[in-house]
Amino acid sequence: MRSKFKWIYALLVAITMQFSFAQEKTITGTVSDNLGALPGVNVSVKGSARRVSTDFDGKYSIKAKEGEVLVFSFVEMANAEKTVGAGAVVNVSMKGATILNEVVVGALGIKRTAKELTYKAVVVGAKEINQTSPINAVTALAGKVSGLTIATRDNG
Repeated sequence: MRSKFKWIYALLVAITMQFSFAQEKTITGTVSDNLGALPGVNVSVKGSARRVSTDFDGKYSIKAKEGEVLVFSFVEMANAEKTVGAGAVVNVSMKGATILNEVVVGALGIKRTAKELTYKAVVVGAKEINQTSPINAVTALAGKVSGLTIATRDNG
C-alpha cells in the first residue's frame, strides 16, 4: 500500500514539473518611438518562425516562453531585443538609426543588396524625381525606369 502512494506521488510530481517548465505564454505590449505608437513593427521570437506585426496603435501579441528573446524591427529604426521575463507585458521604445539611402525592390520579397543582383538595378534619386515637378512620386518615375508601366485613372 505504501509503495502505491510513492508511485502516485512521484507521478504527480513529474506531471507538475512538466507543466511548470516550457510553458508558452502570451506576451503583449506596445511599440513606440519619441513621436508615439509605431504601427507595422515586425515582432519575432529569435530563432523561431513566430512573427507578428503591431497594429495601428502599436500593440502586439505573441506567444513566447520565459527566457526567449523578442526582436523588434522597423524601417529606419535600430533593431531592439528584449528578453521575456516573468511578466506578460513587454513595452519597447525604438530609437532611430541611420538614414535610408537606397531601397532595392526585388521579386517575391527577397531582400538583396544591389551588388548581389544578377540584373541591372535602376537607381532614381531625389534629383531626378524633382526635375519634373511631379504631382506625386509615382508619376515622377514615368520614363525614368525601363519596363515600368504606370496606369493612371481619371476621376473626373
